[in-house]
Amino acid sequence: MDIFKAIIKEVNLPLKQMGFIRKGNSFYLQAHNNFGVINFQKSRESTKEVVKFTINFGVYSDVLGRLLYGYNNSVKPVVDHCHWHARVGAFMTGSPDFWWVIKESDDLIRVVSNVMDIVQNIAISEINKRLSDEGLIKCWMNEVYAGTTEISRFKYVTTLLKTKSDFSTLNQVIDAFMETTKGRPNANRAIEHLKEI
Repeated sequence: MDIFKAIIKEVNLPLKQMGFIRKGNSFYLQAHNNFGVINFQKSRESTKEVVKFTINFGVYSDVLGRLLYGYNNSVKPVVDHCHWHARVGAFMTGSPDFWWVIKESDDLIRVVSNVMDIVQNIAISEINKRLSDEGLIKCWMNEVYAGTTEISRFKYVTTLLKTKSDFSTLNQVIDAFMETTKGRPNANRAIEHLKEI
């Protein structure tokens, strides 16, 4: 038995009932023209007898994809292309790099139940907070965990604020970022980005 395939098969139905569509080892939820993505990543250390896997998840903004990268949302993005993304361990106590290690002899029903609890309570919960562009802006402006780099967060927030014509908040974000990055490479990158938008 392929343990990993069996787990993916078992989580497919409950995720489908929540509106997710499966493609390979990833599950997609589309809303507000954006995508929420849950990806099951199998470790290279896995064997036929023991599978090791983790869960990555993220949110892809259609506006950011089109304006910054020229993408369109007719193709489902891989989790690495999401504008905000995380690994499930980042939201667990102590922020461990959490991986399941499952043997053929383990109770698959109990494993899937545990996986689905974490998917619902962490991955789907965090995706739902950010599935709209407003949710992404709020996350990037108020939370420590950015789910991206410092300069990408700046580019994403400023682009979204400009599309919403929220110039007051946009100017505050620009001023704060330029002050904290003065004399650093990200200040020059920010200036180049602002010229482009």
